[in-house]
Amino acid sequence: MKKIEFPGLNGVRFIAALLVIVDHTELFKSYLGYPTLWANSYSAYLGAFGVSIFFVLSGFLITYLLLEEQQEAPIRIRHFYLRRILRIWPLYYLILVLGFFVIPHLNFFQVPIYSSDMGDSLNRLLLFVGLAANVAFVYLPTVPFANVLWSVAVEEQFYLIWPHVVRIKRYLLWIMLLLLAGYLALKFYSGSLDRSFELLVIRTRFSAMIIGGIGAYLVFRQKAIIQFLYRRGVQVGLWVLFVCMGMDWIPYHSLAWLQDELISLVVCGLILNIATNPRTLISLENGLFAYLGKLSYGLYVYHLFAVVLVLKGLPAIVDMKALPTWMGYSLTLGLILILTTGISHLSYRYFESYFLRKKIKFTTILSGDLAKTK
Repeated sequence: MKKIEFPGLNGVRFIAALLVIVDHTELFKSYLGYPTLWANSYSAYLGAFGVSIFFVLSGFLITYLLLEEQQEAPIRIRHFYLRRILRIWPLYYLILVLGFFVIPHLNFFQVPIYSSDMGDSLNRLLLFVGLAANVAFVYLPTVPFANVLWSVAVEEQFYLIWPHVVRIKRYLLWIMLLLLAGYLALKFYSGSLDRSFELLVIRTRFSAMIIGGIGAYLVFRQKAIIQFLYRRGVQVGLWVLFVCMGMDWIPYHSLAWLQDELISLVVCGLILNIATNPRTLISLENGLFAYLGKLSYGLYVYHLFAVVLVLKGLPAIVDMKALPTWMGYSLTLGLILILTTGISHLSYRYFESYFLRKKIKFTTILSGDLAKTK
């Protein structure tokens, strides 16, 4: 069985999760009346930035694995779906159950502004169960602690069609570009149809995953373009743009509707260098990042529980107002990261791993941790 290992991708996953955690930590401080950085534009923007990274990375890795599988034999669509089910669904539906049936009955986890009445929630429940959490996010009241599943639902919707696209060998790059153009056209004109529909299209960021898929195709078949991206000057430019975009220092003005796609292009260029360039400027391949990246799915879906536990529990132990501002920020974020990592580790070891082991019999190309252990 063929093995594919891309160094540094777990580091990318952890950075994406960290950005989301920082964003939500500051947001929940504002809900609970604590001093917060949420008023700063870069803080309020970090979560969306982190999700874009997740989407591009997912599009890149899964497309590359499908292309590799296609070299060995025709893509086995059924096996692809079974792998997705075993990796994504157990944790998705666990968080769904907690969000709908457990958290509403625990007073400690009720947060002003964020928590909503769960009465008459059948429509929301059906949308979440049907992997349409992104639709519920836009059109219906929030579901505390389960709304983070919107991005997971977006990925599952995208991968309903993507393996069928990749199976088209001839003109594949042009088909990807055509799909990207179609999404951008829908995004551009959706605002003239309905504001809620426009928000749904914006949130359903298929473009980021398509851009990741195009990056995988370039690595697989277009070596000349990849060699250009490997140049030191190009790498420096990509990292500078990455920081400027992450800090929200770039005024997009008339190009604001393309902001997510511009971010995705920069992120894709960095991923190609981190994962495939032997002379990458910045390597994210180390033991700590490998461990935290392996837990990234858990970090993403569990972190809100840790945020509330720390922000509501810590003041009972420590007088936060008596601490210097920098110490308060460091203490809360540090404890949230430690607690989220602990929960995610237990989930991975005693819950997710059971399903991940079953993926192997449906796997043609081993990647990630499976490639290292088999």
